[in-house]
Amino acid sequence: MEFFSSIPTFLDHYLISLYRMTADAMVNFLLGTFLLAMITVVLGEFTVSLALRFNRRHIETMEDELTKQHQLSMAALQLKDQQGYKACNKQANDVFGKYFFNMIAYSAACLWPVPFALSWMQSRFLGVEFQLAYPLSILWSSTQYITIFILLYILARIVFKNIRGYLPYFRHIQKTLDLHANTAGKTSEA
Repeated sequence: MEFFSSIPTFLDHYLISLYRMTADAMVNFLLGTFLLAMITVVLGEFTVSLALRFNRRHIETMEDELTKQHQLSMAALQLKDQQGYKACNKQANDVFGKYFFNMIAYSAACLWPVPFALSWMQSRFLGVEFQLAYPLSILWSSTQYITIFILLYILARIVFKNIRGYLPYFRHIQKTLDLHANTAGKTSEA
């Protein structure tokens, strides 16, 4: 248990160095928070890629079953077999529900580093207020680290999505995702 309690102290030295790159405090905060957000994005995406690789057969089995049930229901519909159509369609809906909630779980898995990053930021920046500029200051005068982190996290996700295809490990993942999207697109057109 002592090992886990020492992790934040160990990481603090490295994480705070992200906030000491320039002479300007606000630039340091924004740059450091963006880099921290990018680290959380990369860790989350790496975790999801491992989970998808580990469960690839299960996912492919569900996709195959979904395609099979869809084709069977369409064949039954062409034969005007309402009972067969309803049975196959029910099976397809059940499989789709399982597939859908699996994909939601994978999507949520990419967020696991965020609470740890926010926890560390709380230990460093709790109570620090950032004054907002004129149009926003009408609604509220200042904000704290969490708002800035969330905005920069969204930006980091957008940046990562655009550079993922150029990064060594994620290049392969992007090719797999593109191939899967092309295959799914062709299947849905049939």
